[in-house]
Amino acid sequence: MMQLQTLWKERAGAFWNIAMRYFRLIGNSSFLFTLVLALIFGAYYYSEILKVLPESFPGVAVITIVAAIVLVRTPLRFFLSEADLVFMLPAENRLQGYFRKSLMYSFALQVFTTVVVMTILAPLYQHEMAAGTGYYVFVICVLIVLKGANVLMKWMELYLPAHHSTIVYILARLAVTIIFTYLLLIQAQWFYVALAAVLFVVTFFLMFLPLQRKYAIKWEKLLAMDEKQSMKFYRTANLFTDVPKLKQSVKQRRFLSSLGEKLLPSDSVYATLYQKAFIRSNEYFGIYFRLWLLGLAVVAFVPGLIGKVIGAALVIYLTATQLRTLYPHYQAHVMVKLYPLSDHEQGKAFRLMLLRLLGAQAVTFAALSYLLSLDVIVFLSVVLAGSAAVTVATSRAAVVRRSVS
Repeated sequence: MMQLQTLWKERAGAFWNIAMRYFRLIGNSSFLFTLVLALIFGAYYYSEILKVLPESFPGVAVITIVAAIVLVRTPLRFFLSEADLVFMLPAENRLQGYFRKSLMYSFALQVFTTVVVMTILAPLYQHEMAAGTGYYVFVICVLIVLKGANVLMKWMELYLPAHHSTIVYILARLAVTIIFTYLLLIQAQWFYVALAAVLFVVTFFLMFLPLQRKYAIKWEKLLAMDEKQSMKFYRTANLFTDVPKLKQSVKQRRFLSSLGEKLLPSDSVYATLYQKAFIRSNEYFGIYFRLWLLGLAVVAFVPGLIGKVIGAALVIYLTATQLRTLYPHYQAHVMVKLYPLSDHEQGKAFRLMLLRLLGAQAVTFAALSYLLSLDVIVFLSVVLAGSAAVTVATSRAAVVRRSVS
């Protein structure tokens, strides 16, 4: 008979045994060094930005929004497998302990994320409110309690049938979390904080708790969320080594696909394939777009010429690192092997696509720097830094190509 008491521990242990191997590979790679440089750069210029912030800057509002997003975003991990949809259903009534451990595990990981984010925001809060460290630590402790409440609410949301939308529930969680967090941060009177707490409790008992009583566990939702979390980790690990368990996820994005074909027409098979994979597969487009926005923010807000130059170059290089795994995207596709194309053509198409994507970043970073400063020296410096980063990144793509093939 299956030992349900030890099942969660065995599955979590098996996952972390695999994860630690990948963490060792990540730790031994050059990416970690690049990340450390980015953190040092960010920490230094974070303090410089605080010095030049205008008095009208809505710092508390920014902290509230960031904190609310961190609190409301609650990915859960259950360590389920597809076979559980069949074999675990008869034991569903005896799995309360299993799911409780999963929720506690997810909560513990997200407490770490919450504390890190709030610690990063601490200098901005001290700059805006000049509050004591003790009060800010108290705020973090209260937000940890809010995170626990959001984990429970998210768990109850998963009981909703597939034809029911969760948007209303997510917006409700976001609204009460923003209200409560903002009142804490501005050090409002305890009467108003207590009212916000009552509103939070009423929302929990009237909107979310009845879901658990009315509906049954939706195993398909749990499995889909589990797989999504696993694939996020495996995609990161795939930057450094081949991950057999990595599954391809595809989104149609017809508008972007057709737009790409019109703007960048190509008669090369691999160029077309890479373009489609970038737009539709494994969130390459999302990663690229987020890093692009980050680079624009760095160029716009980081003071000083050196900061803009280093920041733009770092973002371009990090983008190239994230897109590196796009090259072997079609290695396991048998149909692609039927094309009479050489490895040289594949590498050429990949480097051309990378050159276009990174070049677009470099051009927009330089254009923004000139629009904000109207200084030709700043413009040329960002152009040179961006060009150097693009050159290094595309040349490293050739090294990656040889190592993969």
